[in-house]
Amino acid sequence: MRNKILLVVGVAFVAYVLGSRSATVQINKGESVRHQLVRMWNDPKARKQRHKAAEKAAKKARKALRG
Repeated sequence: MRNKILLVVGVAFVAYVLGSRSATVQINKGESVRHQLVRMWNDPKARKQRHKAAEKAAKKARKALRG
C-alpha cells in the first residue's frame, strides 16, 4: 500500500513539473521589447484581427451616419 502511494505521488510530481514547464512562455533573452512588438504586429493572425476590427468599426460608423 505504501509503495502505491509513493508511486502515485511520484507520478503526480513529475506531471506537475512537466506541465508547469510547458506552460511558460519562451522568450529569447537577447530579444528587445521593441523587436517583440514588431514581431507581434507583423504576425498574420494579428493582421487579420486588425483588418476585421477596422471593417467592423467602419461598418458601425457608416450605419451611425445613415441613421
